Order: sequence, then structure tokens, then C-alpha cells
Amino acid sequence: MIRFLLQVGYNVAFFAAVLVSWPYWAYRLWKRGHWWRDIEQRIGIYKGIKQRLPHGCDIWIHAVSVGEVMLASVLIQRLREQNPHLTIVLSTTTITGQRVARKLEDERTIIVFNPADFLWSVRHAFETFRPRRLIMVEAEIWPNYIWCAKRRGIRIYLVNARLSKRSEERFRLLRWITRPVMEEVDLIFAQNDEDVARLTRAGFSSEAIFNVGSMKYDVADMPGAAPAEIDAWWSLLGWDKNAPILLGGSTHSGEEEILAKIYLELREQYPALRLVLAPRHAERGKAIYEKCLDLGLKVVLRGELEAPLSNGSTPEAVVVNSTGELKSLYPKATLVFVGKSLRGSGGQNFIEAARLGAPILVGPNMQNFPQQTHEFVRRGGLVQVNDELELAQKIRELLGSEAQRTELSARALQTFRDNLGAGRTTAKMILASIDQDKSKKK
Repeated sequence: MIRFLLQVGYNVAFFAAVLVSWPYWAYRLWKRGHWWRDIEQRIGIYKGIKQRLPHGCDIWIHAVSVGEVMLASVLIQRLREQNPHLTIVLSTTTITGQRVARKLEDERTIIVFNPADFLWSVRHAFETFRPRRLIMVEAEIWPNYIWCAKRRGIRIYLVNARLSKRSEERFRLLRWITRPVMEEVDLIFAQNDEDVARLTRAGFSSEAIFNVGSMKYDVADMPGAAPAEIDAWWSLLGWDKNAPILLGGSTHSGEEEILAKIYLELREQYPALRLVLAPRHAERGKAIYEKCLDLGLKVVLRGELEAPLSNGSTPEAVVVNSTGELKSLYPKATLVFVGKSLRGSGGQNFIEAARLGAPILVGPNMQNFPQQTHEFVRRGGLVQVNDELELAQKIRELLGSEAQRTELSARALQTFRDNLGAGRTTAKMILASIDQDKSKKK
């Protein structure tokens, strides 16, 4: 009776929340354009999918945006290494996540949009996909997905699970509501010991939680853009191949200006130094370009590099207003600053840079990667600064010491290598649970 009342209460509250906020979400979808193309799937209507899955699918993976899709792609690859015949439905929430997911589509992998967590839409999605397993990525806990899965006897897995301190406090405060939902998850693959403790305190069954490490390392180990594509436009800059490069990767608003000013301070001491700015959101490229011009920098936009620059116009800086190329730029950098860590909060992922052995600096705000940041700093594979003044000092110090850069690079690479393998372990445990269930049925 309590569970029934909880389900009724949740669905009434969820419907009311959507009813109040729908103009905002409708406006956002309209701004993105062609919103009507996926509206049917968002309410659980999937035309033609049932015909493609005459026997249902082995696994339904619920992801949200690009980050979760990349994690899902690693998991799919590792699952298929051990069982190439699996049929998988991968669903996403965002349009950007959908674009990335489409690259994974084949005869055994179907890509769709996630249905909103209305009971009728989720129920219809389950009837269409008929999955034998449900996998949710990172922190995606949606009650109707869980309840519908359990009614059908479907096992539920939470992979690369994480829980922030704030989320833990929220779950503990509402434990009498959230715990009945959390206890339905069969296996939880956590990223580290702290996440295990938080997930347990929040209400998940401690017996279901396993620390297998972070799959973000496996994502970083995937190949980036082809080096030849990067080399093609890089050569147009006319830079000396031995020129030291300061790279600002995944930068947040305000951080490009900080790096540009640091560059200008260092230019006299290091006249061959060059600056590369790769903002987290490529659409900010033009504004960053104009700001660099205002500061007196000779700068070009990567998107406008179509032919060799005329004599005498060799730029000091380039703004990378493209997507998907940052990973392949790291090997060209002498020093890397990873953004959203001086301005904004949370920090961006530095693991891809570590995989390529880059000397890395970050600011104080790395709340999205607390365990990774702590481990890399502890092992000497990452420099974390408190403010822009200390950032300038550290950049100057490292530019002047090849030995320090080499040591920092080596420790970053070793720390990265020591953390690989979470995707393979997760896939192995999921498939083992499937085999175990098959054995019980015999």
C-alpha cells in the first residue's frame, strides 16, 4: 500500500511540475529547431522500432547527454567484446547526445530519445523495446523506469555511479520516499570508495554496490580526431614546430582573457611561445577572437584557416571554434590549462590530457572531479592553483623547466594507466549476472 501511494504521489507531482514548466521546455526545444521531429519519442511513441526488435532487446541503456553517451559507447564496446550478438537500445535526452549516439547505430544498436518519466510513456517504451536488462548511466534515477522494469522482472544496473555531497544530503532528507526506489536497483557500479559510502548512506543497498573505478578513463582512451586532420590546419598557422604551446582547453567565460593576459606577460621572456584557446562552447569563438584582438594579440579563428596565411601575418594565437578536436590537440601542447576551474565551478575533464602525457594545470574549482583531482595532485600528475596570479607563476615556472614538465607528464600518464579498465570490469559483471540468471532458469 505504501509503495502504491508513493507511485501515485510521484506521478501526480511529476505531471504537475511538467504542467507548470512546459512553456520553458517548449521554448528551449523550439530554439534548437525541428523540435517536432522527436516529440513522439519523448512521449513514448516509437514508430517502426518494434519491427526492428522482433524478439525485444537484450539491454536498454538510458543516457542523457554527450558525456553519458560516451560512457555508454565504452560499455557497449566492452559488452560486445564478450558477447557480439547482444541487441541494444541506447536512448538519450539531449539533441547533442543524440548526434553522438547516432555514430554508434548499426543493425544491433538502435538509437532513440528517452521518453519523459510519465508512467504511460515509459510503459509504452518498455512494451516497444521489451528489454531484458535496464542500464542507467551515472546519476539517472527515474522512478517510473525502475517501477516498470521491476514489474516485468527486469534487472536494473546503475553504471559509473556517482553522488555529490549535495545530492546525498537531499536523498537522506527524503529517504523515506527515495529509499524504496533505490532498493530496486540490482547492481551499482561506483567510481570510488567515497561514492560507495555516499550511495550507501543515501539509501542504496550496500550489498549491491561495487567499486570498479571510473569509466571516464576508458572514454579518454578512445581515439580522437585523426591527427592528419589536425595537422592539415595546424600547418597553415606557420608556427615553428619547436615553438612552446600554451593550450587552454574547455575554457569557461573569462578564462580566455586570463590566459591571453598571462601570454602577453610571458611573450617578452618567451618570444616563440604560442597560445591556443579551445573554449568548452565553440560558439563563443568569435567573441573570444574579438577580445584577443582588443588585447593586442595577433589571432586567427581555426574555422577560417583554409589556406596558408600571407607572409608577415603569422599569428600568436588561435581560437579553436570547432568541436571534437581538443583531444587531438593535447599532444601539441607544452602546457595545458583545463578550464571552468578558475571561472565558473565544477571544472572540466582533464583525464584526456593526462592520457596523452600532457603537463596539466587546473584552478581551485574542480568539484565535478574531486577524487580524480585529489589522486592526480597526490601523485604529482597535476598542478592545482588557487587563483590566476598563481596560475601565471606556475606557467612561468614550468615553461622554464623541461625537467619539471617531463616529471609532471610521466606521473600524469602513469596515474591514468593505473585507473584504466572500469568499463571491462563493469561489462564482465553485467554479463556474469545475465549468465547466472540463465542458469537459474534451467
